[in-house]
Amino acid sequence: MISIKTKTFHILNGDALLDNFPSELLTGEIIIARECLIDGPVGGATPEQFWETRAGFIQETYGEEKEAYFEEVVTEFEKIKAIPANSEVNFWFEDDLFCQVNFWFCVSLLMPVAHAIKVFVIKPPLIDQQPDWRGFGPMDRHTLAEAYLNKQELSPADLSLLANLWDAYKNDNREKFGELVLVKSENFPFLNQVIQAQLDRKDNRPENVLKQIMTEKETTDFKTIFQEFGKREGIYGFGDWQVEKLLEKIK
Repeated sequence: MISIKTKTFHILNGDALLDNFPSELLTGEIIIARECLIDGPVGGATPEQFWETRAGFIQETYGEEKEAYFEEVVTEFEKIKAIPANSEVNFWFEDDLFCQVNFWFCVSLLMPVAHAIKVFVIKPPLIDQQPDWRGFGPMDRHTLAEAYLNKQELSPADLSLLANLWDAYKNDNREKFGELVLVKSENFPFLNQVIQAQLDRKDNRPENVLKQIMTEKETTDFKTIFQEFGKREGIYGFGDWQVEKLLEKIK
């Protein structure tokens, strides 16, 4: 009988985690999800159209050349699509909306082989049973390795849920989100809050909180506003670029 060796993959949400990743302790191929799918259009009837949509948005908004996008971003996602059966896939993703949208997309790419792989998620430890919205940021190699030991295996139902969430997000389907928010998963206990945060974007929740902060703090100082927004609305996981764009929209 031929023994099939299991290949191990670690999918990280962004390059920041790579700096502290305990690669000397954990074996396997590292894949980086270099996107911010929470920001901008995600349309496209085909994968090629989707990548063109994203590349154009990233170039226009963040000044990243299309060629660089295809070389540094699309190639990593293509690696996910090429993960073979009998693999072990470890997702290093946090609970905030920024991370979750990227996570949903990555899982959707894996669905053709989902039945034939083992999938795990590694998340930062909770604080008083609530997410630490700073995510992996404060963690060093030692604590990241500890988090890996506490990884959670995802069931076929979990993977289906995440892929369906991407479909709802991509198609801006509020009705489908309304159905999915009722689905319970032990591995994603804060999903209902995350989905609600996404739905509330249509009602300008982030912009309204920014207005409140500027009024209450009597300031237009970006650093002050950004830090306070992180305290109040860490669930969004917005970086400084996303908050800057929201402030421009308000002005």
